[in-house]
Amino acid sequence: MIAFRRFIVAIVGGLTAATMAASPSQAIDYQPFDWVPFPVGTHIAMGYYDYGADNQYNSTITGTAKKNTDLQVSIGIARYIYYNEVFGHPFDVDVIQPFGSLSDGRIDGYRLGDASGAGDLILSPGFWFINRPEQRQWLSAATYTSIPTGTYDSRRSLNLGKNRWQNDLQGDLTQGLSDKSTLDVSADWTYYGDNDKSGTGQQKLTQNSTYAIYAWLCYDVTDVVRRSWPGASNAEISFGYAGLFGGKQKIAGIDNGTKTREDQLRLTYMMFLSPTWQGLVSVNHDIDASGQFKQNFGLTLRVAKMF
Repeated sequence: MIAFRRFIVAIVGGLTAATMAASPSQAIDYQPFDWVPFPVGTHIAMGYYDYGADNQYNSTITGTAKKNTDLQVSIGIARYIYYNEVFGHPFDVDVIQPFGSLSDGRIDGYRLGDASGAGDLILSPGFWFINRPEQRQWLSAATYTSIPTGTYDSRRSLNLGKNRWQNDLQGDLTQGLSDKSTLDVSADWTYYGDNDKSGTGQQKLTQNSTYAIYAWLCYDVTDVVRRSWPGASNAEISFGYAGLFGGKQKIAGIDNGTKTREDQLRLTYMMFLSPTWQGLVSVNHDIDASGQFKQNFGLTLRVAKMF
């Protein structure tokens, strides 16, 4: 136990960058049908609320801490998307600004403190190589660049900002299987720049690339929902899986026991409340996590307005 506590003290600076990468429930995460393009000229304003309750922490070096271990994540996201077309193919421009708080951070009783403020600004262009709505088939790719604009203090164990550049390349295939069922799958590769103000504030934190796969199986329940909500459309229940791999971290060249390895199950309900308003609620649970916090329960709420 004493050795474990000493190790926690040694790696606590590494959590600065690891915390926001601890779960696939991130700003660049996606929900089903996110990569079905809207008509040319459409603007969308979105608001998200993400909540996560983490109750375990695993180090790849010392194992898993369960007792007196906790992290409460409460994140809001403001997002704007614009759709247009080039050479007959749809594209979008995406701006994402996270903000919020991390609270009650503890590992085996060692307090990590709290954090609040803005996350890193994310800019993204996306492009559809295949857009066949009549066949319900879409193939797209997007790149997300995180700019180190978020709140960051090297003296703190937890931060909303990461003090490093990050780029995420994501590809998605959305394919209708029948009139009411759809398969939505995605894979991505995340490259991390270095954080040269980690640990004591003078150490360099490096991280290997993270690879992720996502899958959603969706079923249209619009006919059922319209019995009680006549104006509803595109009502979908979706069951999903997210898996993250890689992402091993080092501080000053020394392994800090952190990586991004996670398996998560998800359940989402979404529908258009009116022709220009969409609502979404999603819950998730980590079935396995190593090198990071394990999320016992996660909740995502989203409201979108098209204009």
